[in-house]
Amino acid sequence: MQWQTADIDTYQQSQSYVDTALIPLLSVSLGEEMKSAVAMGEYISLISMEMEKQFRGRVLQLPPLVYPQNESQETLLQHVDAWADELKSNGKNHIIWVTADPSWKKVENDLPGLLLWLPHLPIEHMDKKLQQKTLNDQMKEILPQVMKEWQQEKGL
Repeated sequence: MQWQTADIDTYQQSQSYVDTALIPLLSVSLGEEMKSAVAMGEYISLISMEMEKQFRGRVLQLPPLVYPQNESQETLLQHVDAWADELKSNGKNHIIWVTADPSWKKVENDLPGLLLWLPHLPIEHMDKKLQQKTLNDQMKEILPQVMKEWQQEKGL
């Protein structure tokens, strides 16, 4: 389910079945790396939407956690912990963080939940068919990781 009014009505009726939050992690840069940050954000947004489609009914896709590219890891972890506390107190046993930003790999063990780090693929130059094939291929790699997370009865 997505962060949309129509989906939230459905979510509220069946929230006991939705035990997983999906949160994209997107960095923003207005400097030299702006285009790269935008491309990574587009890619992660597409991946997140595809994950929400495939896991609909069990996953609530939340708005991205957007942060300046130069934000300290300590500050970012504080934000992540605040999200985790809020989600846990509202019945979410699993959090899936999705990003193409390699800096998250350094703190992966400090994150509550599952980090899906995906290398950015330049899909902006692909036609729609190739984009969909690329997304489907990524989903095949993601699926076992998500299943493993769900097998942990209480992820958080």
